[in-house]
Amino acid sequence: MERFKLRATPWVAVFAAAIATACGGSGGGGIVDNTPPTVATTDPPSNAVGVQLDNPIVATFSEPLNPGSVNASTFQVTDDMSNPVNGTVSVSGRDARFTPASKALVEAALYHAMLTTGITDLAGNALVTGFSWDFTATTDLWTSTAINASTPPARIDHTAVWTGGEMIVWGGTDGITTLNTGGRYNPTSQNATAWTATADTAPSNVPSARTDHTAVWTGTMMIVWGGNTELGLTNTGGLYTPSPTAGSWTATANTSGLTGRRLHTAVWTGAPNNEMIIWGGLTDIGAAFDGARYQPPTNSWTSISLSGAPSARFGHTAIWTGNEMIVWGGDPGGGLGFTNTGGRYRRSTNDWLATSTASAPSARTGHTAIWTGNEMIVWGGTSDGVLALSDGASYNPATDTWLPIASAPIARSGHEAIWTGTEMIVWGGKVSDSSAAAYNPAHDTWRFITTTGAPSGRTGQTAVWTGSEMIVWGGNDTMLTNTGGRYAP
Repeated sequence: MERFKLRATPWVAVFAAAIATACGGSGGGGIVDNTPPTVATTDPPSNAVGVQLDNPIVATFSEPLNPGSVNASTFQVTDDMSNPVNGTVSVSGRDARFTPASKALVEAALYHAMLTTGITDLAGNALVTGFSWDFTATTDLWTSTAINASTPPARIDHTAVWTGGEMIVWGGTDGITTLNTGGRYNPTSQNATAWTATADTAPSNVPSARTDHTAVWTGTMMIVWGGNTELGLTNTGGLYTPSPTAGSWTATANTSGLTGRRLHTAVWTGAPNNEMIIWGGLTDIGAAFDGARYQPPTNSWTSISLSGAPSARFGHTAIWTGNEMIVWGGDPGGGLGFTNTGGRYRRSTNDWLATSTASAPSARTGHTAIWTGNEMIVWGGTSDGVLALSDGASYNPATDTWLPIASAPIARSGHEAIWTGTEMIVWGGKVSDSSAAAYNPAHDTWRFITTTGAPSGRTGQTAVWTGSEMIVWGGNDTMLTNTGGRYAP
């Protein structure tokens, strides 16, 4: 989009001529554009799954394009057998768009989009090298999770992580007893071998049974921490390393000043720091206003700064951006109502920045938050503890700004949300049924996902994203269950 235009006054002409001379320009004092265009972004992104059949395929360039250079020869979409997809090509400023014809794309098929060096900018500079990316059209299909002798017993308030090949569920309660058992589910295995237990040859190594704890996956192990045990709140944890047979548990070191708590948050930072960061939660004396970082290699804890930190809270959300933890929403306790404030913890400087409240969603708890790669999307929850919400907003930490998102066709609290790379899928929770919806931030649109074959509606479930499927498991669907489902977008 053209942001401004110089007026043709004599001093501007002189200034432009001087710039042209300095840049080696010619031709009556005009500035010569020798910079070739590049592809800035694509919609859908590379390797996206669940792309809707009527979605246009868009490449956004670094500068406006010559409309005549973008055509059926220079912008093509083909299937995995290299057959061309029927559609029309158009240009609008920096955007090159391929709009598929009706029924040209089919479900669950892989497609290849290609841009050639025949594409030029307005000055005639060509794309230096061809550009291509793949995407998979929507499948919109549910498959039940397996049931075998190793499937964990029915439960609620457990945790689940995705390892890259398995979903590990652990802890929770069966409604009578707090549990310290779990299971590993491999969606590529046959039913008889899909589940294996998370047992340890030395039962004393397994953490105490608990609910409302947190769990993160480090790339090699699952770390569980905190929660509510039969003896009360705990500040203990355990590290579980899976093996082809069962796996092994080791205890986490004593925490750095953190008291026992539940309904806190935990994020994994990944490289280079490779730390789990705990924040907030509900302790025996109320909402917590502290946190700490845990490093598995040294089995050590470090307190994090409280300078500028958000107010005490539990039932909030936290996401990791790649360099910051963003905490938002939740319940401060004491009957004060919920909050719509938050904070950004910067690991590199060990300090906090407050999130703006201008245009932020209403105060709430029971909501979800996901990270898209450049923004946090908050959605759903409850503002009064009773009614579920259907609204939300996106937060950009680079500009410290909120933008409302389209209102959803469903309302939820205590639900699950996962990010597929192109869509946020929300499922389950209060106002519980088996309906679900997906939000596409690139288009600010919602769509219903199929309910055919979906698990029964429930609360207290977990969900993970495998890279191609959402797996939901456990929870309460009028009674506790150990069933689940796999949804391929």
